[in-house]
Amino acid sequence: MAWKKLGRIFDPDKEWVGSHAQVPTTLVLDDLVRVFISTRNAAGKSLCYAVDLDKNDPGKIIARHSEPCLGFGKPGTFDDDGVMPSYALQKDGKTYLYYSGWNQRLTVPYHNSMGVAVSDDNGLHFKKLFEGPIMDRTATEPYVAVTPTILFDDGLWKMWYVSGVSWLQVDGKYEPLYVIKYAESQDGYNFTRYPEHCLTSRFETEAFSRPCVIKEDGIFKMWFCSRASQDYRNGAGSYRIRYAESVDGKTWTRYDDDGIPPSPEGWDSLMTCYPFIFKAADKKYMLYNGNRFGTTGFGLALWSNDE
Repeated sequence: MAWKKLGRIFDPDKEWVGSHAQVPTTLVLDDLVRVFISTRNAAGKSLCYAVDLDKNDPGKIIARHSEPCLGFGKPGTFDDDGVMPSYALQKDGKTYLYYSGWNQRLTVPYHNSMGVAVSDDNGLHFKKLFEGPIMDRTATEPYVAVTPTILFDDGLWKMWYVSGVSWLQVDGKYEPLYVIKYAESQDGYNFTRYPEHCLTSRFETEAFSRPCVIKEDGIFKMWFCSRASQDYRNGAGSYRIRYAESVDGKTWTRYDDDGIPPSPEGWDSLMTCYPFIFKAADKKYMLYNGNRFGTTGFGLALWSNDE
C-alpha cells in the first residue's frame, strides 16, 4: 500500500487572493470538505482563508471564499503579524481552529506561538477565544511552540506540536531548528508538555515540521516533514514528507520511505511538505504543499492498495 499522487488541485498564482496556499488543514463536513489555508498578502503577512472541496471527489474545488476566516491580532499581541491554520475540529456544535500566530523580531526573523479560535458557521468566520496564546515559550522551552495536531483519545486531548530548540547561523542568516514534542490536556486549552522529542533525528541539524497524527487499529500514525538546515529553500536539503508509528503516542519509530517524495518535474519536484490526512467517502487522502513552502499551491494524494 502506498500514496498515489492525484496532482495539484489548487494553484494560488491563478486562483487566489494572495501568494501561497500553505499548511492545508481540513474540516470534513456533512456535504463537503472545508480546507483552511494560509495565504500571504502584498506585505508578506499570512492570513487564513477557506476553500471547499467536493466530498465525493476531493480533487474538485467547489468554492473559494474570498474573505479571510481568521485575521491579524491586535497590535502587540502574539498574532499581530500573521496567522496560519494547523488543526480544526468540531465539538458541541462549534468549530475550533488551533493556529499559529506570528510576530516579527529584530534579532531573528520571527517568533511563533499557538492560539485557538471558534466558529458558529463551520469555519467561515472565526473569533479568537483568547487574545493571548494557549502555548508559548516557557523556562524550559524558550523558542516556539506551534503547528499542533490534536486527537481526543482515552479521555485526553493529545497534542503533537513543533517546538523550537535553537536558531542556527547558516551562511550569515539565522535559521530555525525544530523538533516534534507531545503534550496532553483535560480541557483542550491547558496543556502539560513532555520534554522528550518524539522523533529521533537522522543528523544533528535535521528540522521537523507539521506533524499530522491519526489513530488506526490501536496504532498512532504520524506524517510529518523534515529538512536540513542548509540549502533547504528548494535545494538539496528541502522538506520531504515522512512517516512514523507509535503504540503510546510518545515513542515513535520512523519509516521515512512511506512518505511522499518529490515528483520528477512540476509543482512538487523540489519539495514536499506540510501533510494533512483526512477521510472522505470511505477513502483516506493527504493534502500537501510542494515547492517553495506552498507558493505553488497544494495537491492531493490517495492511500491506495495498488503497488
